[in-house]
Amino acid sequence: MLPKDAQSHDSSRDLLKLLALLTMTMDHVGLMIYPQIPALRYVGRISFPLFAYLLVLGMSSTRDLAKYLRRILIFALISQLPYAIANEIPIEQKLNIFFTLSLGIIFIYLQERNNILFIAPLAASIVLPMEYGAYGLATILCLNIMRSYMRTGVALLIALNLLIMPFGSMYQPLALLSLPLILLHKSGRLSAINIKISLHPTITRYLFYAYYPIHLISLSLVKLIV
Repeated sequence: MLPKDAQSHDSSRDLLKLLALLTMTMDHVGLMIYPQIPALRYVGRISFPLFAYLLVLGMSSTRDLAKYLRRILIFALISQLPYAIANEIPIEQKLNIFFTLSLGIIFIYLQERNNILFIAPLAASIVLPMEYGAYGLATILCLNIMRSYMRTGVALLIALNLLIMPFGSMYQPLALLSLPLILLHKSGRLSAINIKISLHPTITRYLFYAYYPIHLISLSLVKLIV
């Protein structure tokens, strides 16, 4: 069974969400509008590990994993058209990051229960064209391992990002810059930075998901103007 974390309101998790959204936006600004500024893409490497870590935290604290998965799948469907428009590709050519996160939930759920069917979502991440693919699921697995076995998880995440260099982007190892933030959260030291969001938690939660398609549409419009 996945352990349940006792949680009231984790303000440091809100900070990680804001940093994940900020670095993702910088990455997409660099991809879509300012490709001549590679530093934006470099900083953007931090975003996915943060989203993956937040997913692992969400799985451990949710009372209804099926509802959690359903919510992410709904936003995967909502985001696919904005994702295709932003990347200027046919809608079926590549699946957005929410599909990767959805597979990650299924993968971790089955793997935690020693169910051999965990191979199915892993195979799907290899066969299906999706954002981050098998690397994405491997990252989620490393961060889930880190929850219980910190040193092992950290070592695996470092090895993963170094080994991917010959097969992917040479600057993908910059994703490891997310590690200090993740470790600070895990140690509880990020809680010293008090982030207060005045909206109702449910509204905040859905805004976090909705930001993805909204910012893709906004950047697509800006690209047309610029």
